[in-house]
Amino acid sequence: MDGKAPELDGGFFVVSLPYNQEMWIGWALGALLFVFGFFYSPFWGFFGLMLLFLNTPHPFAQELEEFKTKAGNQEYLRKYAEERGFSFERFWLPESLDGLKNNAGEWHFPTPSKYVWNWKKPYGADPDNSILFEHPFMVGAPRPPLFTLRAVYFTLGLIMLQFWGAALIVKYHVETFFSLFAFLIDFTSSQALGIFFGIILIIAFLYYVIYFLASLSKSITNMQMVDMQTSLVRSVAVGEAELIGQARPGPHGALKIFVDDNPEMTCEDIVCYEWVREDFPAQGDIPDWAQRNLFLYILGKTHKLLDSLYQNLFNIVEPHSHESARQSGGVPFILHDGSGGIRVEPSMFERIHYQVPLNVWDIGTTRWTLYGLRLGDPLYIHGEVASRSNSELAEEKLDGMLGNSILKVIGNVDPPGQELIMIQGTEYSILAYSYSLMETLYLPVLYLGVFFMLGIV
Repeated sequence: MDGKAPELDGGFFVVSLPYNQEMWIGWALGALLFVFGFFYSPFWGFFGLMLLFLNTPHPFAQELEEFKTKAGNQEYLRKYAEERGFSFERFWLPESLDGLKNNAGEWHFPTPSKYVWNWKKPYGADPDNSILFEHPFMVGAPRPPLFTLRAVYFTLGLIMLQFWGAALIVKYHVETFFSLFAFLIDFTSSQALGIFFGIILIIAFLYYVIYFLASLSKSITNMQMVDMQTSLVRSVAVGEAELIGQARPGPHGALKIFVDDNPEMTCEDIVCYEWVREDFPAQGDIPDWAQRNLFLYILGKTHKLLDSLYQNLFNIVEPHSHESARQSGGVPFILHDGSGGIRVEPSMFERIHYQVPLNVWDIGTTRWTLYGLRLGDPLYIHGEVASRSNSELAEEKLDGMLGNSILKVIGNVDPPGQELIMIQGTEYSILAYSYSLMETLYLPVLYLGVFFMLGIV
């Protein structure tokens, strides 16, 4: 790719300020509320800190957005394709051209389409010998800074706790919480209704706590990516390795999936997949007689809201909690990074992580969710590179001239202290907007301990 790749090693500490008008307004309001709350009301102080959190961008955000915009320049991409004898439309994979909107399981940089792949020599380099734009060799390996402004906000919150007194501020918020209960009861003239509203608030709070813990667990898993060096396929050696590339067809081609043997629920060009069927309990509408009673009507609506929050909690902690059937499968395929291809055995991976569903079908009280890796999709692999058997090489009529053609990637036996895994996405798409483990785990735990110590004292 033309131009200089962004520097994605954050180092020790990075200050990242808002870079658009909306974020600046939210950030400035948060700063004013924090200053006011620090001296007059801890409630407004913490509300101000929350606004600061929400309006402080990731340290790499602005740089990465600008870089992706340049990489997606239509004129440059058109010229790039024509110089290699292709039209713009045939050279680039269509779904990779809108990287600014793509999620962690999709391409964020333009990627060659099937018309450009080396079909005659699938294990060899692409015709122009260029590495995929999104490979760490091209865009760098994201490494978040040890600390950001989030750590400063944590520290300011702790200082405010100390200023007001940890025990007093806890008492203050507990009293505020019960005052809210009392207000709801007086406003609705119903103790039961006030309690129900209070329960909703508690469940909503638990939801965000569990969401935070789930995100933290994902961050811990991602640290393994940060610490490992990515290898090029053409030079990878036998042993543990990290590889990033594009899923391309192997000797067995790709699959057409019929979810739960239903011809109406299909997906093509799949190399590995997993579908889940969930059966939910039937929930009828609120009866007319209940709707005529305001209290019963509100009670019914509250029950539905509580049930919805409950289901969302389970989707975070235990996805597909109503699972009644599951099926997974796949065929050997090729991981290609532009420098060369290597055979991947999905059946020999204990962990395959899909980012988002390919499709979801809801029929009555049953839901089917399909996850899968399609031809052309991005893929991150931390696996074991092993030699292929003579029978496998003979089946594909390989002469062994390419070193990577006689190797395969498996992931069924973890090395000491490591977890082999296959993840839909690239190192860039997964880690570019992550935070350090120091900031997401160690610092909050330390400050939480200090908070309790202050409360005891």
